[in-house]
Amino acid sequence: MAKCKYCGEESGKYDLCKSCYYDSEDGKIDKCKCGNFKDSEYDLCKDCYKKSKQNNKGVQKKSKISDSSIKGRLAEAIVEEMFLAMGYRVFRFGMENTVPGFGDRYLPRKGDVADEVRKMPDFIVVKDSQVTYVEVKYRTSGEFDFKSYYSKKGGYPYKNAFFLLVTPKHIKVQKAAELEKGKDFVFLNKCKDFETDKEIILQYIEYCKKFFGNC
Repeated sequence: MAKCKYCGEESGKYDLCKSCYYDSEDGKIDKCKCGNFKDSEYDLCKDCYKKSKQNNKGVQKKSKISDSSIKGRLAEAIVEEMFLAMGYRVFRFGMENTVPGFGDRYLPRKGDVADEVRKMPDFIVVKDSQVTYVEVKYRTSGEFDFKSYYSKKGGYPYKNAFFLLVTPKHIKVQKAAELEKGKDFVFLNKCKDFETDKEIILQYIEYCKKFFGNC
């Protein structure tokens, strides 16, 4: 059984395991000048960086800016501010905030615990006695195929989380368990699971149009 040439997990007869293959398709993994696979945001693979003169500077710095990463973080900021404006308390959750450094691509990728940590929802939002997981996804196209996306990644463990789909024109929502059944996203102000304010939502949709309108 061959090992993935990026993460070292079993990959059958292929160079990359299933998870890393889809990451490469998404542009998150590419090849170093030496031929080894590497994180696309860096110039050098781990081995080449160790051998390079840059290594005395410590951790390798990112050399590329990921458009999708920036748009995703901007979408998260819009959602966070919107819920605050609607009277919710918002707590940053997610792997990046609760387990800093675990997103390093060289750390273990397999196992139930690792899987759940990597898929932790972005926020916990609280209002009165209501406590809700919120995961934010930005899509320029306005489409997010939940079943296809997570079938490649072993499923989504937080069935009670709500997915907020941010687009250049809309903010929509649906519960993970319902998306898994094939249900569509609905407009946030139509969702009975949240206490919302249509006027506030419309204000933040204007920010979506402003920041993502030309994407």
